[in-house]
Amino acid sequence: MDFSFYIGFVLAYTLLIPGAIMCLLPVKNHLRIPIRKLSLILFPCLILYSLLMPFVEWQFLTVSHNILFTATFFLCFPLYCMAVDMEKLKLFFLFLSNIALLSFGGISYHMIDAYIVIKNIDSPFYDTAFISQWFITVILMCFVFLPFMCRKLTWILEHFHTKSVWRITWIVPALITFCNYDMIPKEYKNLTTERFFTIYLVIDFTLLSLFLLFEEMFYQIAKTLIEKNEQEKKTQLLEIHANQYQNLLHYMSETSKLRHDFRHTAHTLLSLAQENDMEKILHYLREYNQELDSLSVYFFCRHTAANAILSYYADIISPHCIQTNWNIDLPDTVPVSDVDLCTILGNLLENAIQGCMDVPEMERFINLSADMTKNGELYLICINSFNGRVKLSGTKYLSTKQSGNGIGLLSITATAEKYDGMTRFYHSDSEFTSEVMLSLGKR
Repeated sequence: MDFSFYIGFVLAYTLLIPGAIMCLLPVKNHLRIPIRKLSLILFPCLILYSLLMPFVEWQFLTVSHNILFTATFFLCFPLYCMAVDMEKLKLFFLFLSNIALLSFGGISYHMIDAYIVIKNIDSPFYDTAFISQWFITVILMCFVFLPFMCRKLTWILEHFHTKSVWRITWIVPALITFCNYDMIPKEYKNLTTERFFTIYLVIDFTLLSLFLLFEEMFYQIAKTLIEKNEQEKKTQLLEIHANQYQNLLHYMSETSKLRHDFRHTAHTLLSLAQENDMEKILHYLREYNQELDSLSVYFFCRHTAANAILSYYADIISPHCIQTNWNIDLPDTVPVSDVDLCTILGNLLENAIQGCMDVPEMERFINLSADMTKNGELYLICINSFNGRVKLSGTKYLSTKQSGNGIGLLSITATAEKYDGMTRFYHSDSEFTSEVMLSLGKR
């Protein structure tokens, strides 16, 4: 085996290392293995693989290097999914995006290789082209991926959960990769003219610009949709507040009327008592009590927004024969935004109600507690009855609805992480438990 051939292809396969770095950085918070431990295993394996693969290529010279190199990437994808605790569609998009970015380095190899051949430059053929490919790849990683793409990809992966979108977004980086692969010249004589070589450069630069534009547009669209969703939550919260305010005004008006009419009520009861008509007294008191019950206003805690959202869901729960035991101990003000607090409470109760609806009426219950410690930690625990059937993706719960994605639990976790908190979800045969902790001490 020619030494320059061996060194060149070792350099080619070590491009898996920057590829692995770009695949792991955006999901570093979701690794199933600590990143130090993973690095000690992964990178020595990639180096060893790079040292051995040139011998494989030497044995199978009829197989294109590009095919073997691309196949290597896709053989790594199942291992990538095992190492990262995230939906496979998201990982597939990130994986293909990084392959697309690396493919521009691959095209640079063929362009520089062709230039050397066309100009008949006396240089170590494999070394020069492969070193140039490494140089272009490092430039793209250091000046494109790390400062611009990495942060935005991390945000999209952690906050954007619309499954229907993730099913199609991978097509764009796949097309970019295919276009770059298709642009590999079959014969370098096709690039002999200066004009054609320039056009080749312009096309590839245009492809790179379109790819980066797509990544930026995807980020901006996802961000806009998330902000719209947040605004809708705020609007819904305001509507709930307004509804509670109207209920309170109605309650005050009616109770004022009852207080005004209570003198007549007392006279009526006195007259009936003097007549010793217990049956009419009991009937009158029952009607009066029902009228009072119809005017009842929920009061769970002193926190206005939390009380409003809890009252909203209490009205929803009321007709479904669900037993509730809610112990909410929240002060007037809590160092967490009303939207975030109500998002957590709303998602907890929506999931709990959905779980209760799948069991007989006599077995339905929702136990909810919320309180703050002296250290400023807010704890929320919700336990509800359910039928014991769950869907899991790794350690994550998915919705049991046909089109559900478990967005409620993902939203709770994402909101808790904003406040340096944590979540824990687990189940038994008949109960589902959600535990949320927000660290608010430093806020």
